[in-house]
Amino acid sequence: MKWIALPIVLVGAALSIVAVLLPGGDTASSALAGYEALRRAQDGLPRTVAGLEQLAGRDGAVGWEARILAARARAAEADFAGAADFLRRALELRATTALRAELGTMLEAAGLRVEAKAEWEKLLPKPDAVLAMMRLEPDAVRLASILVTAGRYADALPLVTPATTDAARLARARALAGLGKSNDAAAEFARYLESHKSETAVRVEYGRAVERAGDSDRALEIYHSAGASGAYREGLLLESLGRIRDAVDAYQRSSDLEAHWRAARLLESLGDVAGALKIYEALAAGTHRVHDDAALRAVLLRRASGNAEQAGSLAGGLPAAFQWILGSYVPPAFAAAAPSAVSARVTGALRVADALAKEGNVEWATAELEFAFVDADTAGRIAIGQWYARQGDARRAFQIGSELLAKTPTRAVYELAYPKAYWTSVTKWAETYEIDPYLVLAVIREESNYLPTAVSSSNAGGLMQLLPSTAKWIAESKCKLTYTADLAFDPGANIRMGTWYLSYLAGLYDGDIVRAVSAYNGGNGNVDRWTAAAKATRRADVPGALASIETREYLAKVLNSWLAYRTLYAPDPTS
Repeated sequence: MKWIALPIVLVGAALSIVAVLLPGGDTASSALAGYEALRRAQDGLPRTVAGLEQLAGRDGAVGWEARILAARARAAEADFAGAADFLRRALELRATTALRAELGTMLEAAGLRVEAKAEWEKLLPKPDAVLAMMRLEPDAVRLASILVTAGRYADALPLVTPATTDAARLARARALAGLGKSNDAAAEFARYLESHKSETAVRVEYGRAVERAGDSDRALEIYHSAGASGAYREGLLLESLGRIRDAVDAYQRSSDLEAHWRAARLLESLGDVAGALKIYEALAAGTHRVHDDAALRAVLLRRASGNAEQAGSLAGGLPAAFQWILGSYVPPAFAAAAPSAVSARVTGALRVADALAKEGNVEWATAELEFAFVDADTAGRIAIGQWYARQGDARRAFQIGSELLAKTPTRAVYELAYPKAYWTSVTKWAETYEIDPYLVLAVIREESNYLPTAVSSSNAGGLMQLLPSTAKWIAESKCKLTYTADLAFDPGANIRMGTWYLSYLAGLYDGDIVRAVSAYNGGNGNVDRWTAAAKATRRADVPGALASIETREYLAKVLNSWLAYRTLYAPDPTS
C-alpha cells in the first residue's frame, strides 16, 4: 500500500533525552513524552495507526496533532469519511482556516457534498472556497450571488442569463455592473426595483450604473430618491459637476459622516470657515474614522483665527501622526509593567516549544503554544509573543502584541506590536537608498502585517505591497533584478524594491514624508492633483486634502507606526 507523505517535520529521538534534562517539571516532561509517542506512531505508519488513533483521544496539542495525522492516515487508505471524522474532532480542539479547508476537501472526496459545502461556505470569500462552491452549490442563482461577491462577474453572468426571478435579476444586474456593462446593468436594476421599491441600497447601486452610463441628471434623481442613503453619492456627483453649494446640501443630508466631512471641506473652500468649523468640531467629538482628520482641521482653523486656547484643547487629543505634523509631538513614556510571574502552564509550554523547535519541528511547537495561549494571562501571552519574536515570526508576535496593546501599553507589549522584522534587509536597503529604516518598517507593518505572501484586492503583493507593474519597473530599471511574478513574494527583493520606491517618492517631495507616504498608497499624480485642488501648501494641510478615504487613513496609520518605531528603537525619536 502506498502512503502519502505527511507534511510534518519528524522529531528526533533526542526529545526523550531533552525531557529528562528540562527543569520544567512534570508538565513539560509529560508533554514531551506525548510528542515522542506521537513521533513514533507517525514514523511507524501504517503499522502504528492504532497507536496514533489512541493518541487522538487526548486533549491539548498532542491530541490535536494526532487527530490531524490520523485523518491523513485514513485518507491514505481512501477512507475519506473516516478522515473527515478525525478532522472534525481536531476542529473541536482548535479551529484553523487550513484545517477547515482540509475537512471540506475530505468531505467532498467522501461524496458528502452537502456537508462539504457547509464547511467551504464558512471560508467564503477565500479563493479556494469560491472554487469549491462552484463545484458544490446546486442553486445557480445563489452561486451567482457568491461569485459576484467574490468579484467573479464573468463566471456569475451565465448562471443568471436569462434572469427568471427577482433574486436572479439582482445578481445579473450586479454582474453586469462589475463587467462595466452599465446600460444593461441599469436596465436590470430598474426591473428589479419595480417590485422592491423600498430597497434604498439597491437604488444607490442603480444610480451608480446610470451614472457610469453617462446620464448624470437621471443618476442625481435616483440618488435623491434614495434619501439619506443616496445623499453621499449625490453629493459626490454634484461636486464632480462643479455644483459645490448643491453638493454641500446633499452631503449634509447624508447619514454617512464621511459625507459631513466632505461638506466641511467644501465649506472651507468656499470661505465659510464658521460653517466648516461647526461640522469639524461635531465630528471631532465622535468616534467615526473622520474624527481625527476633523480635529486636525479644527485646530488649524482655530489657530488661524487666533483662538489658541481652543486649538490647544483639540490638539491634545490628536493621534501622534497629527501631533508630529503640527510640530508638537512628544514621545510618550511607556506604562510601567506590573510584576507578574508567568504561570507554570505557560512556562512548561515554552520549554516544550523550545525543545520541539530545536529539533526542527516548529509546527508542533507553535501548536503547543497556541493551546497554552487560550487560557494564558497577560504575562503568559507576552511570554508566548516573545517566543515567536525570537523565532523570527514577526507576524504572530505582532498579532499578540496588538491584541494586548489597548489594555497593557507597556514597552514589552509595544515591542511585540512593533517588531524589528526583517531588520537586516531593512537596514541594508534603507542605508543604500537613504531613507529612515523605521519608516520602511512602518510601511511593512501597515501594508502587509509582516506577511510575505500578502496579496491585496488590487493585486499588490508582498511585504511592501507592490503592484506587478510597479515591481517590474523597479526590478528591471532600478534594481537590475530579473523580474518574475514571484519576485514580490521574496522578502529580501520586496523590501529592496519597496524601499527604493519609498526613497524615490521622498526625493520627489524634497524629503516631505507626509506627501511621500500618501503617494506610496495613492500615487504621486493623485496626491499632486488633490493637494493642488485644495491649495495645500503646508504639510499640515495635506491630510485634509487627500480625496481618497483609504489614502487618508493610510497616511495616519503609517505615520503613527513610524513614530512608535522611532520612540521604541531610535536613539533620537524626534530627529
